[in-house]
Amino acid sequence: MRIFTASLATETNTFSPVPTDRASFEMAFYAGPGKHPETPTLCSSPIVALRKRAAREGLTVIEGTATWAEPGGLVQRQTYEALRDEILDQLKAALPIDAVILGLHGAMVAQGYDDCEGDLLERVRKIVGPKVVIASEFDPHSHLTPKRVAACDVMAYFLEFPHTDFYERGEHVVELGLAAARGDIKPVISTFDCRMIQVLPT
Repeated sequence: MRIFTASLATETNTFSPVPTDRASFEMAFYAGPGKHPETPTLCSSPIVALRKRAAREGLTVIEGTATWAEPGGLVQRQTYEALRDEILDQLKAALPIDAVILGLHGAMVAQGYDDCEGDLLERVRKIVGPKVVIASEFDPHSHLTPKRVAACDVMAYFLEFPHTDFYERGEHVVELGLAAARGDIKPVISTFDCRMIQVLPT
């Protein structure tokens, strides 16, 4: 089984006047294909979890770029598009694959893109087609959009605050993604609007 994995994340504060640029990602965390350290980071834990599963089960894991920036203002359009396309080009080079497992945040906004993760996932789906499993981990301080629901087969969110369970959730999304790719499960995502406003301590 061939699995592609990558990570692209930041938490955007749209009211901040300070833009998030390429240097913001490179200063916080940037690992090229195969360069991710053995220690997982908040939004890239599926990569480390997949490595461990691959060693045990003989999976072929193709690692793409993993990068995140500290929370800040709008991501510069050229920065988002360059990082997005970097990962998409790596995905195209990895074909054929059985699953895509991503580490995202879910609250990234760039100039011209209100839903960066939805844009990325939609483009991933167009590349791999309707039958390849797409699974992604998210931070609960994120958005749930129709684009993401339409593109993903599996969505897993951190459950704890502070987010002490990020690696366990990375393992969980990997487990579900692999099970779906094998045909052991057939996930169905549904949504319900609770029509609630919640105050979060962040």
